[in-house]
Amino acid sequence: MPNRSPHRSSNNSKAHLPVITVLGGSGFVGTELTHRLAEEASEIRVLTRRAQRVKSFRVLTNVKVVETNVHDLAELTEAIQGSDVVINLVGILNSSGGQSKNSFDGAHAGLTETVVAACEAADVARYLHMSALGADENGTGAYSRSKGKAENHVRASSQLAWTMFRPSVIFGANDSFFNRFADLLRLAPIMPLARADAKMQPVYIGDVCDVMIGALHNPDSIGQSIDLGGPEVFTLKELVSMTAQMAGLKRWVIGLPDPLGRLQAFLLEFVPGKPFSRDNFDSLKTDNVLPEGVEAQPTSISAVVPRYLGNSDWNGELQGYRTMARR
Repeated sequence: MPNRSPHRSSNNSKAHLPVITVLGGSGFVGTELTHRLAEEASEIRVLTRRAQRVKSFRVLTNVKVVETNVHDLAELTEAIQGSDVVINLVGILNSSGGQSKNSFDGAHAGLTETVVAACEAADVARYLHMSALGADENGTGAYSRSKGKAENHVRASSQLAWTMFRPSVIFGANDSFFNRFADLLRLAPIMPLARADAKMQPVYIGDVCDVMIGALHNPDSIGQSIDLGGPEVFTLKELVSMTAQMAGLKRWVIGLPDPLGRLQAFLLEFVPGKPFSRDNFDSLKTDNVLPEGVEAQPTSISAVVPRYLGNSDWNGELQGYRTMARR
């Protein structure tokens, strides 16, 4: 399907949304999206393995947290009965390997196959699917390949009115990109960096949620894959250097040649939280930027990230990076 520029929803034109079920609703994107959907949906069901861990929705009277094993077809089908829309936001950044539900294939392709089957069994037609920019069944990394397989499962359904969203790195107050690098940069004065020249086009979580909600009100979005990126393209090294400055840290960021970069990726797989992996290294061989002609989302890194990394006066220093991004 062709990639269309996303249509933003207008508060004045929104119709009241029906019953929506969200998988992955307790995650970074899911929490933000659920809070926004709660303003206009009659009921939202957030499916999770452990309801007691989800506390942020307790003040939302129309949000119901339901303990469900989303990998079990019968259980998932029962949980989504009566829903008008299902939104699948489930995604992992690190794989346990093999074919388990915690592997890339299990969490992305395998789960998506189960979700599609459950939607068809429960007669839920409208389906929103979170993928990733660069998802490709023949991609350079296992993450992108599993995301590509998941997309193909969705496209193969003849019953679903689907829309897919393919964002670049998503940033926001609780993101796992800028916050993770800020934590790493606090540990040492020098940051050796694998795949330093890889290009990215980070997109703000608020813009991503706006586009997703807008798609629910826009029938033209059905059958479309929507690529999402921010207004500027940076190399990974530029982004990490910016992170240091936004966090008020003076650090040297040094790009590594690929053999050393791959060794670094291997070693970091043993660090708690696995901040970088060999699959991350492989995935970064493909630039994570919007295709030519696709409209970028408006919110810049400088408008948001300094506020949660601690250096709110840093905005003026970003001009040099903006200049480089337009090279």
